[in-house]
Amino acid sequence: MGGIDKIAQGMGYLSKTRPLKALGNAWNKNPESVLAGATVASIILKDGIGCAMYVTQSLNNKKIPDEKRKFVAALDLTNGGLMILAQIAMFFAMRKFSGPIFKKIFAKSFNEVAKNQTIARLQMKAAKTGKGFAKYMKLEKVFNKVEKSGLDLFKFVADIAAATIIGKRVIVPLIATPFAKKVENWMGKKEEANASEASKVEKAPVMAGTDTKIEAAGPSNLIEKYKQNQVK
Repeated sequence: MGGIDKIAQGMGYLSKTRPLKALGNAWNKNPESVLAGATVASIILKDGIGCAMYVTQSLNNKKIPDEKRKFVAALDLTNGGLMILAQIAMFFAMRKFSGPIFKKIFAKSFNEVAKNQTIARLQMKAAKTGKGFAKYMKLEKVFNKVEKSGLDLFKFVADIAAATIIGKRVIVPLIATPFAKKVENWMGKKEEANASEASKVEKAPVMAGTDTKIEAAGPSNLIEKYKQNQVK
């Protein structure tokens, strides 16, 4: 029980923090938006961790030939980065269009005419049964609530599908390989620059040693010539 109590206390403390309070308020206002955002965020986080693992594994995989290892790592890095960017872009893009798309698809079901007809039928049914259905229920609010629930469900499915299917599985495979080639070239140029700098550093002490020897040999030869002249 002690461990459970500590976990409960920790969760209670976290629930009082500002970020979770803000998240709770956002959930109360628009639960669909928070749920969709959390879903996409979890997918992106998973893809980011997977990308880092794939790149590290490719760079250290001895089974891949040396000349192909950089390209495989570059492809993994490019693919992972593009998946994250494409999912974010498609998610927010679809957020703007999913509402109008819903209204266009279900234009015959959710409009003023349909609303008035539905309310009239419910009122007639209430009048026949004598239960006073129309008196204690605000039918217009009920109709709007049903429309809002349908819109939220449609937006959630459409936004997640756009991010994970269109962005991740359609767009990324088309552009990942050309981008991977550019990343590989960039990595190669960077490595060549680093190798060039390393070779300059290695050559510097050798040249300094040679200069020291020349300087040491110079005065010695002059002294010998001076002695020979004095003897003569």
